[in-house]
Amino acid sequence: MEKILVFGPVRPPQVACGVSSSVRAFVESRVRDCYDIDVISTFRQPRDRKLSERLTYGIWLIAKTALRMLRSGAVLADIHAVSDRSLYSHAAIMFGARLVGRPALLRIHGGDFHQVFERAGGMQRWLIRLILRSATRLVVLSEEWRSRVTAIEPRTAIEVIPNPVDCSAYERLASRPPRQCRRILFLANFCERKGHFDAIKAVAKLAPEFPNLVLALGGDDRDPGTRILLEQEALQCGIRDRIEFLGTVSGDTKEQAIRDADVLILPSHTENMPVSIIEGMAAALPVIATAVGAIPEMIKDGETGFVIEARDVDALADRLARLFRDPALCLRLGQQAQARARRMWDTGVIAERTLTLYAQLTAGKGSHDT
Repeated sequence: MEKILVFGPVRPPQVACGVSSSVRAFVESRVRDCYDIDVISTFRQPRDRKLSERLTYGIWLIAKTALRMLRSGAVLADIHAVSDRSLYSHAAIMFGARLVGRPALLRIHGGDFHQVFERAGGMQRWLIRLILRSATRLVVLSEEWRSRVTAIEPRTAIEVIPNPVDCSAYERLASRPPRQCRRILFLANFCERKGHFDAIKAVAKLAPEFPNLVLALGGDDRDPGTRILLEQEALQCGIRDRIEFLGTVSGDTKEQAIRDADVLILPSHTENMPVSIIEGMAAALPVIATAVGAIPEMIKDGETGFVIEARDVDALADRLARLFRDPALCLRLGQQAQARARRMWDTGVIAERTLTLYAQLTAGKGSHDT
């Protein structure tokens, strides 16, 4: 059985992380039946380093990866990267694989990749373009991101393969007992750009009409001090008793949070392809999210949930009110969301697309400089 090395910032299962969830779902799929998969975590605690230290580390990483590819006999490197500074370390892994003649997939997960490029200086932009066109295949999660990457570097060889989710694991959560409360679930670590403050303001608008409304926030501080600011915002809006802080949710605690929910929201200001949306849809939850990243491709507005503009608090409150006033609508959107998730993003579906690409590249087909 041919060996493939999968690299990515994989964290322990009890730590919530979209990239980690995606990698775990992927390697536990049928792909493992066809290839010998080794997962190598590239997670490092972020810290400021001098340019000379980063360059030295990058050179070391190229050499280490090249040697690892040769010693393991791996036929391909599958590299999961985000769009911050770690893009460069994952690019070093890619260059190491390419150095010894192995094809390398570079998957971009970060939702702010285009913003990182726009903020970059001239030399950084040149380096980003070089990275993009040097991958045997650059794998993005949506057609929207194909367009954005092509605009940055037209010579990039791009494949669209979305994030996978084991939909069957979430479908059993769809049986929800009747209850009097209205429970909104929001799964994201706390930072301003995820839209948590917008969610609190929307709940404040709905509180007079729905006295049993609860907003459950699953996550922890991504930006230090955000939870304190969220509590202060809720107090100022007079709804602190309507907000539940669940902490980091994963495994059984995530399943319970999804089972308890009536609707999932993600009013982010920037995203790529959020795994939490797929998980919610697979569990037959209607989802309200913003028109950023791949979300307009994921949610059919008015059919499987609602898509609103980022920072539009009134629209978020309006769509929540529609669902809570009409339980039949809530049920119908949730069922249609579940069917779409199973059809589009189940691990079996994504595994077949990945296996097709692996077969092309390991046979020497479709690579532009192997």
